[in-house]
Amino acid sequence: MSAILKSFMARLRPGAAAATGGPATGSPIPPGFLKGLLPMVVATAGITAVVMMFLWREQASYKPLFGGSEKVSAADMMNVLDAAGVTYRLHPESGQVLVAADRLGEVRMLLASKGVVAKLPAGLELMDSKDPLGVSQFVQDVRFRRGLEGELAQSIMSLDAVASARVHLSIARTSSFVVTGGEKSSASVVLALKPGRELQDEHIAAIVNMVANSANGLDPTRVTLLDQAGNYLSARVDLSEAYESGQGNDAARHYQDETRKNAHDLLAPVLGNDNFKVSITADVDNDRVKETQERYGDTPKVTNEALRDEQDRDPLALGVPGSLSNRPVAVVADTGSATDGGASSTVKNASTRQFAYDRTVTQIQRSRGRLRKLNVAVVLNGAAGPGGAKAWTAEQLADVDRVLRSGLGINAERGDTLVVSTLAFPTPPAAPPWWQQRDNIVDYGAWLLYATAGLLGFLFIFRPALKVAQSRFALPAPAPVQVEATVIASDSGTAPAADGPALASAGKPKAAISVSTLLEDFDLPPPGSPVDVMVDHLKVLAAKEPERVAEVVKQWVQKNVRSE
Repeated sequence: MSAILKSFMARLRPGAAAATGGPATGSPIPPGFLKGLLPMVVATAGITAVVMMFLWREQASYKPLFGGSEKVSAADMMNVLDAAGVTYRLHPESGQVLVAADRLGEVRMLLASKGVVAKLPAGLELMDSKDPLGVSQFVQDVRFRRGLEGELAQSIMSLDAVASARVHLSIARTSSFVVTGGEKSSASVVLALKPGRELQDEHIAAIVNMVANSANGLDPTRVTLLDQAGNYLSARVDLSEAYESGQGNDAARHYQDETRKNAHDLLAPVLGNDNFKVSITADVDNDRVKETQERYGDTPKVTNEALRDEQDRDPLALGVPGSLSNRPVAVVADTGSATDGGASSTVKNASTRQFAYDRTVTQIQRSRGRLRKLNVAVVLNGAAGPGGAKAWTAEQLADVDRVLRSGLGINAERGDTLVVSTLAFPTPPAAPPWWQQRDNIVDYGAWLLYATAGLLGFLFIFRPALKVAQSRFALPAPAPVQVEATVIASDSGTAPAADGPALASAGKPKAAISVSTLLEDFDLPPPGSPVDVMVDHLKVLAAKEPERVAEVVKQWVQKNVRSE
């Protein structure tokens, strides 16, 4: 095989047969065949590359009508597109229907007008179907549950981050005759999120509460929420009681971000962004606490007081009961207490007071996310002191510590700690020159590649094509120029005076053009070529360079005349 290729290439080389001493076999190859062939090959390769790029761009411009998770009948879409004369393609792997990107909206409107749209989960419209007489209650319950699941799925899919959703409900049966407390309702929700999107804790709590409130007797803690990657989303929030924002690590992250921002605002304008490092740890209490406090005062106070005074003026019944009781008893009269008429009196005074202490009842309900303790560590660059100093003094560190304690809200009573120290930071690496930076290399490399491609296209495509076009569409050769030769006598050293100007002009040296100079730009036929080939070649030379051929012929004539 290699020998055949070598012989073929040898035949393609002009003059190969003459160089080897063998006869020229076959039809001779024109001299300019190879030079004319190279531009054609390069032009063909360039046109092929342009066509391939155009086809690739056209293929990339086709977009799917609907997403892969949307349930749309491909047969219905193709029927509508065939009837409308719209060009479409089918994806070889997913089977999606692709149309041109510039007609995507138009084709979607066309499909919507024909009723070909993405099928959403069926909702409570399932209950509108007319059933024959005698449908069991079980069928009605299943249909209602399916409709409720479809309605919930449609509501969840209306969220911006959700692409699709499926809801599964397990509703406990209730009966008026049997009391059962062991069977409870539950629900499971599977979400397919859009690429690059993520649900926040508030969104998760909202979905769980919406599902729980849509079914009778469904507790939020019995709702399971998953995504397409199998992540247990409902475990992120605690719904045993009312949901509160900032549960879990969100509160700690919030305190850390706020403290770090305050430290950056205080130190960055003075030291620069690269001359300090801040580390913050926030201890957050995520327990919900309900607390009732009752306090009493130190000094009692009178809350109620009652006074009672009694006075009785009836005579006293004295004596021993019996037979002698009806006899008066001699009583020694008291002169100090005697009254007119000798009547006795009785006086009673009573006072009742009720005392009570001051009582204060305080009910406190503490939410989650309370800051329990804050630990802050700040490391300063030892070689970047204030004012360009190369070291920090104790007074300067004390000033920074005092400023940070006030700016960050460090509370010693709460147990907060703040540590400020200096360390030697590593010297940042010097910025590489612009020609070594990756972005500049990519940018300038792209422009250089474009310029190189343009230059190669000019040299190997445009310029050869232009030469071929000039040779194909060249103007016809002008009429041959008549050359006059002047005869100079060889036996006389001088000429007549009348011929002085002619001799002077004839004897004046002219730029001689040799045959090799004339023919060096043309491919000569190989030695030993037929006469007709050489004559044809001379005709071509005379047609392309008539003036130069005439000058050579003139020199030949002059040489022949002188030799005679």
